[in-house]
Amino acid sequence: MDNGMVGFHDRRMLYLQVKDFILDQIERGVFKEGELIPAERELAESLKISRYTVRRALQELVDEDYLYRVQGSGTFVKERNNNAAKRSDSIGIVMPFWDAETEMMLLSGMQKALRETEYSMTLFTSDNDSGKEIEGVRRLKDEGVAGLIIMPSEDPHGGKAALQLKKEGFPFVLVDRRVGGCITDCVMSDNIQGGYSATKHLVELGHRKIAFLRHENDQTSSIRDRFKGYEEAMSDHGLKDSLMFSYDYRDGLSKLGEFLAQRKYTAVVTGNGVVARDVVRKCREQDVAIPDELSVVSFDDLSILKMLDIALTTVTQHSEAMGAKAVHLLVDQINNRSGELRYYAQYYYPTQLVKRNSCKKLVR
Repeated sequence: MDNGMVGFHDRRMLYLQVKDFILDQIERGVFKEGELIPAERELAESLKISRYTVRRALQELVDEDYLYRVQGSGTFVKERNNNAAKRSDSIGIVMPFWDAETEMMLLSGMQKALRETEYSMTLFTSDNDSGKEIEGVRRLKDEGVAGLIIMPSEDPHGGKAALQLKKEGFPFVLVDRRVGGCITDCVMSDNIQGGYSATKHLVELGHRKIAFLRHENDQTSSIRDRFKGYEEAMSDHGLKDSLMFSYDYRDGLSKLGEFLAQRKYTAVVTGNGVVARDVVRKCREQDVAIPDELSVVSFDDLSILKMLDIALTTVTQHSEAMGAKAVHLLVDQINNRSGELRYYAQYYYPTQLVKRNSCKKLVR
């Protein structure tokens, strides 16, 4: 990195010179607004100074609101919005993706509910990354939105931005997933009930060896609750051999194939529709017949599942209704910012088991 800096050997305190250098790089557009700046070690090596000096300079720039930090991601240049139009007539939506089917259904419900209000929608997608999620929350707040609806990302830090919003008293609602330690308005499916009904259905068909399958990166409350429902159903029916099998959705399909090839289980409950799709494809590759050799119950009645060559038994959700309810709760929060006592609401929409052709009754 060409630092273009002079005066590193004069009597002015070194960390102040580092501050000036970073501000100069921002002014010149080398460090762009909203982007990650070089790491402490890289800056220290480039400027030939100690990391302590760099750390002190960065901390002051964070304190002075020129930079901001995202845990696990690094330090970013804060966007200057002095001339930006404020969006007090808009609510901000932060979601992992805009084009995933569940998110699209939630957004459809939100849009319909917003038509009855004075508010429009400003959407930020986090690409399922908690660091970008935090950035999106900050950016939308800086733009002046009246409140936020957040669908947390799947990684362990997903939804952490909500904790700071809670401290600040800023209006927000969580949708589809809870965040640990954050008591606030939240709209979800009754995922425990869904996991229970899926597993109970398989038990009633005579299955005793039933596994729960999920993506290992999915750390959401929804998946934890679905697994809890599965465990409760297994326990209530005297079955001790419960198992959560996890694989990486990017490069773990071979691991999934190895698991299915062992044929230790006669049935599986999948954490979501994408996992169900992977299971069906791997079964086809390995000549594992569904449902004759493996029964499958999915979550989410996604379009991708309807393109498969078997109709899957599925736990469905009321995603549109959940999106609409999130808007109603947020508008209520926005209209009650006077300090008036208000109780937080957590809505759990019931799920429904739709029986199709992917489960077989075992003859004993």
